[in-house]
Amino acid sequence: MATLVLGTVGRIFGGPLGGLVGTFLGGAVDRAVLGGGGKPREVGRIGNLAVQSAAYGEPIPFIAGRMRSAGNLIWTSGIAETATRNGGGKRSGPATTSYSYSASFAVALAGCEIVGIERIWADGKLIRDAAGVFTTPVTMRLHHGSEGQDTDPLIAAAEGAGGTPAYRGIAYAVFEDLPLGDYGNRIPNLTFEVVADPDGSDITATALARLGAIDGHGLVMPDGAFPVVAGHYFGRAGSLSEALAPLIGMANASVVDGTPIVIRSTGAAVMPVPGADCDTASAADTTPRERRKRAGGDSITSAVEVAFYDTSRDYQIGVQRVRRGGASRIDQQSFAAAMTPQQAKTLAAMLLTSARAARTTASVRLPWRYLAIAVGGLVQLGEDPAVWRVREVRFERFVLTLDVERVDVSTQPLVAGDGGRALVFDDAAAGPTHLELLDLPPLPGDVPGLPRLWIAGAGASAGWRRALVEASSDAGASYAAIGLVEGGVPQGVATTTLVPGPFDLWDRHASVEVTLLSAAMWLEPRSEASVLAGGNMALVGSEIIQFANADALASGRFRLSGLLRGRRGTEAAIAGHGEDERFVLLDTAALLPFDPPIEAIGRDYRFRPVGPGDLATPPIAGMAGGRALRPLAPVHLRLFDLGGEVRARWVRRSRAGFGWSDFVDAPLGEAGEAYRVVVALDGRTARTVTVTKSEFTYSAADRSSDGGGTAIAISVAQLSEAIGPGDFATASIALT
Repeated sequence: MATLVLGTVGRIFGGPLGGLVGTFLGGAVDRAVLGGGGKPREVGRIGNLAVQSAAYGEPIPFIAGRMRSAGNLIWTSGIAETATRNGGGKRSGPATTSYSYSASFAVALAGCEIVGIERIWADGKLIRDAAGVFTTPVTMRLHHGSEGQDTDPLIAAAEGAGGTPAYRGIAYAVFEDLPLGDYGNRIPNLTFEVVADPDGSDITATALARLGAIDGHGLVMPDGAFPVVAGHYFGRAGSLSEALAPLIGMANASVVDGTPIVIRSTGAAVMPVPGADCDTASAADTTPRERRKRAGGDSITSAVEVAFYDTSRDYQIGVQRVRRGGASRIDQQSFAAAMTPQQAKTLAAMLLTSARAARTTASVRLPWRYLAIAVGGLVQLGEDPAVWRVREVRFERFVLTLDVERVDVSTQPLVAGDGGRALVFDDAAAGPTHLELLDLPPLPGDVPGLPRLWIAGAGASAGWRRALVEASSDAGASYAAIGLVEGGVPQGVATTTLVPGPFDLWDRHASVEVTLLSAAMWLEPRSEASVLAGGNMALVGSEIIQFANADALASGRFRLSGLLRGRRGTEAAIAGHGEDERFVLLDTAALLPFDPPIEAIGRDYRFRPVGPGDLATPPIAGMAGGRALRPLAPVHLRLFDLGGEVRARWVRRSRAGFGWSDFVDAPLGEAGEAYRVVVALDGRTARTVTVTKSEFTYSAADRSSDGGGTAIAISVAQLSEAIGPGDFATASIALT
C-alpha cells in the first residue's frame, strides 16, 4: 500500500528558504526531509526503503507573484529498488549486483491556483531551467490547483479510484520514477520557482485581495501605490491580521477600523480639518487644543536594514541597509517578499524616512461631527501641509480627541543597491550532446578483462551538464541505459596536421592545433615529469599522444607541443594524420566505460544520448573491436643472416604493464606466451607458424621448400587466448 504523507516547510516566519540569520526573521526553518571466481558482491544497496515522513498538519503555503518555494510532500509510493547483475562469467570474475533507486511522489506547491512553474532545484542544484528543460531525464506532471482539476493517473493507479484525492485548490507536481542516485538514494529537497500571478500585476495588492477572499473577509484595497516586488510568500499558520501585517508594513499603510476591512496607504485621501475646528472645544475645558511633541534622541532611528529574497541571486536571502546620522538605533525588518536589491534599498529608505517622521506626534481636539474619523485615517490639521495618521480616538463630553503621528507622503526614488556576488546556477539551454566512441588500448590504471569501449560526452552549449547514454546491439530496435556522461570531456578537432615523429623519445619539433567543442573547455600545460607519469594523454585521430605545452591561441583553440608520440602501442598511427581529425582528452574519470561480453567482439553497437537537448540527436555507431584485449606489437624485431638461414629475435610488450617497475620484465598479461610468425618470400606469404618464445629460426631447408627467394620479411604478433593475434611488428632482410 502506498504511503500518504504530509511534508513540512517548517514554521517559517519570513519565507520558503529558511530562517533569516539572527534577528532578521526571529525563527529558523524546522523541516524534516527524506532524509576471477569468488563470492558475489552487492554494491550500492541501502538497508531501509521507508520514506521518512514529516510532521502532520503543516500549513500549505500561499504565494502571490513569482517566488521560490519548498513544497510539501503529500504522496509517495515509496522508494523502488532495481538490481543489475554484471559479470560472473569465466573471464569476468565474480558477479557484481548493483542497486539503483527511484521514487514516485507528489509535492504540493501552493494553496491556490498558479500560472505555472519555471526553475526547479533539487538539494540546491538546478535540474530544470527557466525554459522548462530538465538537465536530466525527468517525468513530471503539474496540476495548477484549479477547483475542477482531475486526479493524477499515477496516484489513482497506486491508491485506487475510490481513495485518490484530486487536491482541488492545491497546486502540486507529480514525479514518476525520479532516479535518486545523485541525492544519496533519498527523495531530495525540492524547491520550485512558482508563478502564481501574471507578470505586470500589482503583486502586493493582488496578495491582499486574495488573502482577504481566502479568509472570508471583505477587503477594501488601498488607493495608494505599494512597493514594487516580484512575489510574496505566506507559509505560517495564523490569523488574517498576521498575514496582512508584513504587507501593510511594507507600504507604510494602516488598517482602518470597521467592516469591511479597509487598508489605507500614505497615498490615500486625506481629510482636511480647518484650523477653526482644531481650536473648538467645550467652554469649560482649559487644556491646550493641540499639543505637539517630538521623541527624544535615544529613540531616533538612524538606520533601517531590510532582509528579503533576492531575485538576482536565485532567491537567496539578501540584506540592504540605509543609514542616516549616528548609530543610536537600527531598525531591522524582514519581509517574505522577492525583489531586486535596488527595490529593497528603496524600501529601506522609505521605512527610514517614515520612522523619522513618526517621531513627531500630536494630540488634537475636534467637534463631535468628526466622529467618522477612525484609527488609521489620515488627516491634515489647519494650514499645516503635514499629513497625520490617527493612532487613537477618544470621545468624551461631545469632544473628539485624536492622538496622531506625522506621516511622510513623499515618493521615494529608486535607490542604487548591489546584491553582492553569489554562486548561482546557469539556466542556459542544455543543447545537444556530442558523443565519441573510443576503442582504445588499456589506459593507465585500466586492465580490462572484457572488450571495453569508452564513450566521451560533452556539449557545446553553456547549459550542457550531463546526459544518459543508451546502447543498442540490435541495430536500434531496442536500447538500454548504460550510464551517465557528465561534466564534459574536452574534445574537438585537430585543425592542423600532426606530422610524423619519433615514438621512443620526446618529439620537440612537431605541434598540433586543436579547436575544442566549447569555449568553456580548457587544456592545461604540465611539467615533463607529470607527463611521464601519465598526465595530459589525448587521442588525435588514432594516435594516443601526451603533451607538455598547451598554448591558448583563441577562445577554445590551443597549440599542443612537447609531445610523446605513439603512446599505449599506437605508434602505427604516427604517420597517418590529416586535418579535422578528432581530438579527445583521455581522462578516465570523465569517460564512460562500456564492457560488452567477449562474444560481442566484432558486433556493431549503437549509442545515443538521452539528455534534455537530445530529442533530435542521432545515435552513433561502432564495433566492439576488442582493442583493449589485443596484445601490443613486439619491439626491437631484428633479423640475422646466419649463412643461409634467418633468425628473428624480438622483445615482447605487455598491455598489462607499460611501466618497468621492477627493472626485470613486464608482466605477461596473457594466459600463456605464444606468438604468430608470418614469413613472406619476395612479397608472397610463404609460411605461418606459432612459437612459444621470443625468437624464430627460418632454416635454409624451409626456405627451399617454400619456393626460395632472397627478400625475406618476417612479421610477429603476440597471441591472446581471448582475441587471437595482436598487432604485428615486421622486419625485412635481403639475402646475398
